[in-house]
Amino acid sequence: MAIFREGNLFREHGFKFVTTNSYLTKDLRLVMGRGAALELRTISPGIDQIFGNIINRTCGHLGVYGLIKINHALCGAFQVKHHFRDKADLELIQFGVVLLTAEARNMDQIIHLNYPGIGNGKLSKEEIRPILDILPDNVHVWELKEDKSWLTHQN
Repeated sequence: MAIFREGNLFREHGFKFVTTNSYLTKDLRLVMGRGAALELRTISPGIDQIFGNIINRTCGHLGVYGLIKINHALCGAFQVKHHFRDKADLELIQFGVVLLTAEARNMDQIIHLNYPGIGNGKLSKEEIRPILDILPDNVHVWELKEDKSWLTHQN
């Protein structure tokens, strides 16, 4: 079963997935404007374009991709909604969990994921926790703290 933690997943070593949507801008960038997605975009400039190009090829604007894994960047996108303004979708979260479970079973490293659907997703942990219980124990699910001081200490 997944391990639940509090803090900042970006301070940890391992593969990081952040919750996302499938809203693409005109120049095919994935909108990553809040929460862990924004933090990833901040520390990995251009990742929004990489995700956007993959989404555009896979399912298009507002489509369903579930999970994107970028091996060379040690990060990925975990879809929780279509439009960035939407409430998180429990079916999308469940689909992503199934995909992430399969990926995690084939990975020999710790995988970090911010708690899907809470915060800007407007769902409660109680609604989502039963869905996350199938994740293997090499997946650490993080409830993020608001402290962003770590961003100024990179490199």
